[in-house]
Amino acid sequence: MTLRETVGLRKIRRERMWIWFWVISYLPVVLIVRGATHSHQADGPVTFIWIAAFLGTLSRVIFSRCPHCGGLFFSTDKAVRVRYLFTGKCMQCGQPLKAERVMYPSLE
Repeated sequence: MTLRETVGLRKIRRERMWIWFWVISYLPVVLIVRGATHSHQADGPVTFIWIAAFLGTLSRVIFSRCPHCGGLFFSTDKAVRVRYLFTGKCMQCGQPLKAERVMYPSLE
């Protein structure tokens, strides 16, 4: 595996971790803002900002390109798919997301 592929796969893994960050952070952020403002008025803007950040991160992950084949990593064809978002391999060429952990790299 080349250095370009390793860096590309690491980028895809990092962007997928950001999805979990946004999912987990919503409730604590809303509660902190409510506690700081002592009002429910800030829920709307906080939710809007959170949704925009989450959708931006989600779109970056969905449109990630496989560093091995160049196709969309999480799509079986040229259409965008959310179904395979947490798969461990490229849906087009089968490149594992954690390729540096492959037991027998000579068999790839």
